[in-house]
Amino acid sequence: MKKIYRLLSVLLLLVTVGLMFVPIATFEDNSAAALQEEIDKQIGRLESEQAKLQRYIDQGKNQKDLDKQQTKIDKQQVKVDELLAEQAAAAENAGEAGLKYALLPGQLPAEIAVDMQVVNANGAIYPTDFSDLYALTKIAAVLLVAAAVLILAGGDKVISKFFTVASFANLIAILMLVFCVFRVNAIPVKLPYGNPIMNWPVAIALMLLPCIVLAINCFSLIATKRSMIYVLCITLCVLSLLPFWIMIVNATRNSQQIQGGMSLIPSTFLDHNWSVLSSKNFNILTGFKNSAIIAFGSTVLGVYFSALTAYGLTVYKFKGAKLLYSIVLAILMIPGQVTGTGFFMFMYRLGWTNSYLPLIIPSIAAASTVFFFKQYLEANFQISLVEASRIDGAGEFYTYNIIIMPIMIPAMATMAIMAVIGSWNNYLTPLMLLSDPTMKTLPMMVKELRGDIYRTEFGSIYLGLAMTAMPLVIVYFCFSKYIIAGVAVGGVKE
Repeated sequence: MKKIYRLLSVLLLLVTVGLMFVPIATFEDNSAAALQEEIDKQIGRLESEQAKLQRYIDQGKNQKDLDKQQTKIDKQQVKVDELLAEQAAAAENAGEAGLKYALLPGQLPAEIAVDMQVVNANGAIYPTDFSDLYALTKIAAVLLVAAAVLILAGGDKVISKFFTVASFANLIAILMLVFCVFRVNAIPVKLPYGNPIMNWPVAIALMLLPCIVLAINCFSLIATKRSMIYVLCITLCVLSLLPFWIMIVNATRNSQQIQGGMSLIPSTFLDHNWSVLSSKNFNILTGFKNSAIIAFGSTVLGVYFSALTAYGLTVYKFKGAKLLYSIVLAILMIPGQVTGTGFFMFMYRLGWTNSYLPLIIPSIAAASTVFFFKQYLEANFQISLVEASRIDGAGEFYTYNIIIMPIMIPAMATMAIMAVIGSWNNYLTPLMLLSDPTMKTLPMMVKELRGDIYRTEFGSIYLGLAMTAMPLVIVYFCFSKYIIAGVAVGGVKE
């Protein structure tokens, strides 16, 4: 690393550590608000005594009783005036009194108390134990100092493990600092002090300066850039798989555990959730059969005839070809919900309700699939193949089925996955057309699990969702190699 970059990186890291000693939040004295509750109570007592005096007057009490009641009212009025004066004085001094907090040395002011009403309402969002905040702050400071030392130890070398390790330490420190800053901002403070007022210039500098150092290292060091790319890819992979893992974990938990918060560790209620599914007439085999018939039937028809349409628009040059293709593109801009009512009435008049046909046959006209295949053919198809097969005496359908389709297998596999996923997860159209319980698809069955008005078994719902998603995962892994092949073919230039 060049000397100027190395010194700049070390300087920015040390400045970041120094900013951790600068107050990042202020807890202003809010005694005026704390007195408001007592003032409201005292005003209530005053109004009660005044109402009592009015009753005495209406009842015709003697003057002695009226004077005694008036004396009580005067005493209550004096207390109200004293509290109001105290509140006004507290409001004037509010700007002068306030408690400061810096990330280091890492200890909230002793006068700060957490508002337990907010915590009890949102316990998972507002934890009361700040030991993790203090620990992460100190660890982040140590990592930043260690990163600065490692950068200096790397010297002027172009490639050094010190630089890579320093970048990892810097990255972890960045994540910890981001957590600490927003953790401080979320502290619910009990009166007489208010919620934290963040010193955002300092907070942003704490998060931004280490990011600048990381960017300098990545752009000036190839090895470090490659390592950070690996980290980014692994992180994105984990984020992609995390929802599926949480769904599987929740399928093994009961409703109380799910409502209590997220967990990455499976529980022991899988048998209970399965028994709940069975008791609610959730016939998984029937759902699989119905969804499979619709999904795979529509996928086969949609992929084959869409590829055939795209092949015809690409190979055959005739008048109106561009107009037809423009109509296909125009169909892409029409939302399916707009045509839902008309589609249902059309199927009803044909007598196709409670039938799989309206969920399979219309998939032949898949405008988005035609568009994808046409773009694929224009990039990876040579018209000379068709001309050669014609010279050899092959028919048009023979040419398409034997010569062209193998070329389109990567694209067809990609669109097949998309079509299966879209048809398998389709809920609205089967709901409109299918009322026979024996023909319901898996999404319809899972939706009915929420029909219990007394108690919702979230564990059984997640189990149903996991079983619904499992075939899609299997289909993806079966066709994923073709998707990769398609990307490879598209990236090669002849």
